[in-house]
Amino acid sequence: MDRSGLQKSFKAIIKSCNIHKNITPHSLCHCYGAHLTISNLHLRSIQTEMGHACPKTTALYTQITDEVHQNGQEIINALMDKLDINLDGEV
Repeated sequence: MDRSGLQKSFKAIIKSCNIHKNITPHSLCHCYGAHLTISNLHLRSIQTEMGHACPKTTALYTQITDEVHQNGQEIINALMDKLDINLDGEV
């Protein structure tokens, strides 16, 4: 199937799903990259998977979602809980 046939088929599918946003087949690539990021896949792995030559391109997928923010806070809290700090009343 050529590019134009794919785009026409994709638009027909989007219309049949009653989706009114401007979505292209390339949008699926961005969704895939965002889902890999949310799944906590390492950025270098995402870079390889997406075929990006430059890490800056992959960094676009690091938009912070509530889920990613929550996971980050949980990881930081777990690391802080492992610290054994005794100030003996000194601040």
